[in-house]
Amino acid sequence: MSGKLAVWIVIGVVGAVVLGLVGGVVGSVVLGPKSADTAGLAKDLGALQAQVTALQTRVGDVEGKVAALPAGGGASFRIGVVDAETLFTRVFLPQVAAERNALQAKSQAIRDLQEKYSQGQINADAYQQQYAKLQAEYLQAQVQVNMSMLEKMIASPGFANLRADLQNLRDQAKPLADQVESLVEQAQVVILDYTAFLSQVQQLQTAFQQVDQLLTQVAAAKILEITQQVAQEQGYDLVLRTKDVVMYYRAGTITDLTGEVEKRLWNLFPTR
Repeated sequence: MSGKLAVWIVIGVVGAVVLGLVGGVVGSVVLGPKSADTAGLAKDLGALQAQVTALQTRVGDVEGKVAALPAGGGASFRIGVVDAETLFTRVFLPQVAAERNALQAKSQAIRDLQEKYSQGQINADAYQQQYAKLQAEYLQAQVQVNMSMLEKMIASPGFANLRADLQNLRDQAKPLADQVESLVEQAQVVILDYTAFLSQVQQLQTAFQQVDQLLTQVAAAKILEITQQVAQEQGYDLVLRTKDVVMYYRAGTITDLTGEVEKRLWNLFPTR
């Protein structure tokens, strides 16, 4: 079929890959109530959100270009499938495996502390102090996951089209990361205002959850881009996501392109 162009059909591919770079662990710990935000934190959050919006626009542009590709005609209609969630898990999450393990360890430490408190092995005052300290350290571990992934994307030639925006995001996130480090230092001594401390932890955690979501979207957009390349080169007319799109297909009639896309995705992160 001459002039064939692949049509990459994605139902919410960017928004639907919601595994998160921290594997959904971040939202599992209950934090204290919110209090009034500080002017400095609000300014930093506003600047960070502006970068999030800018990157989301770039991701949307990629989706729009892909959706605008014309479909080919003829009797030999080739269809492929790609498991985007598996690709995210196999390629992107290993890039921050050590940081994710540290995050999981802090989560377990919080659960252990809560268990001790429920069994009466620790009094309320000691529990509050230790809980606040662990929450700050958990947030620090979350920040390390996000910033490590961000640095690897910036360093990769495969993300050159987003590098300027990713660098701006890093610059805006740095003051917030510094605030997290300050909280961790504060938690090493007695915390006088427990509610205010946990409120600031929660505000900063919300900010880095936004960063986490954005990095996941960038990863999903890269999966989309490389799948498009594979489909065009191999002459496919239609490529579908396996999750929430394909419920059944007969072997031999549909080709799974996940393996080929995975090989190319690994090239984004060359080993040193």
